[in-house]
Amino acid sequence: MPGMEQHLYGNFRQLRTVPPGSEIVTTSRREDEGFMSLLATWPARIVVAAIILLLATAAAWWFFIREDNQLATAPQDFRETPAAEASDTPSASVEPSGTRDEAGSTTPGVTASDGYELFVIVAEHPAVDGQTEAAYFAGEQLARLGVPSTAKGTTVDVSGQFSLGAEGLDPAVPATIRVGLATLTSDEGRRDNRVREALQVSQHPTATFTAERIEGWSGIADGESVVATLVGTLELRGVQRQVSWELEAVRQGNVISALATTSFLYEDFGIPLLNIGGVVSVEEDVTLQVQLIAEAAG
Repeated sequence: MPGMEQHLYGNFRQLRTVPPGSEIVTTSRREDEGFMSLLATWPARIVVAAIILLLATAAAWWFFIREDNQLATAPQDFRETPAAEASDTPSASVEPSGTRDEAGSTTPGVTASDGYELFVIVAEHPAVDGQTEAAYFAGEQLARLGVPSTAKGTTVDVSGQFSLGAEGLDPAVPATIRVGLATLTSDEGRRDNRVREALQVSQHPTATFTAERIEGWSGIADGESVVATLVGTLELRGVQRQVSWELEAVRQGNVISALATTSFLYEDFGIPLLNIGGVVSVEEDVTLQVQLIAEAAG
């Protein structure tokens, strides 16, 4: 059967013939398969998983954890109350001549010199829409990605006193503001723990600012607002440094509502840069603000 054999042999040759370019297709397919095989190896899987985890962390930080707290720009507002009424409605926490114990906001027996008026910091007042509060604002970022965030921690443990006149501070009366650091609280417990550790709160539970002078001050009368610079010594973490505060104050009757703002480097007070779980780090400086309400004593 020569014809049949020749026919089968021809078909076999046709099946074995390699079409032009098929080697390239086969080689390309093998390269793709090799690449996929490489991805299937455990080191590649770890790298891919790490990238996915990093992106997921960044997304979670941006949408759920990231904060964008803003600094206050003015003292707390007075309520719509006549000045005379505000003057007749004292805060329950003010004694006439500043007679409080050491843990209080005044020095026992202190009275203002002639021409000066003694003010005591109070927690709140019926005439003011808000409360006395100290806060820090710390710039944070997600490690390696530089995602920005501004954290805020606050405390209402603020006390102090000062005596004011047309020329500024009364030299005979210590002008102090004390802030209890143990109650500083943000919206993140791990941050709060790191802040307390960094500030050595167990050894130094209080930050104290002692004012020395007010630059640009010419007195503050009822209904007036004043912008000035408050200069003095801040003791924090057992370290003392001179700092300047931008001060804006408003008076209504015998009550002053004021906002004081200052910034400094952590290293100025020997504070280590915070790092939360190796994921979040802070910038090199921090801003402090004190919203205070003070009432004339006596």
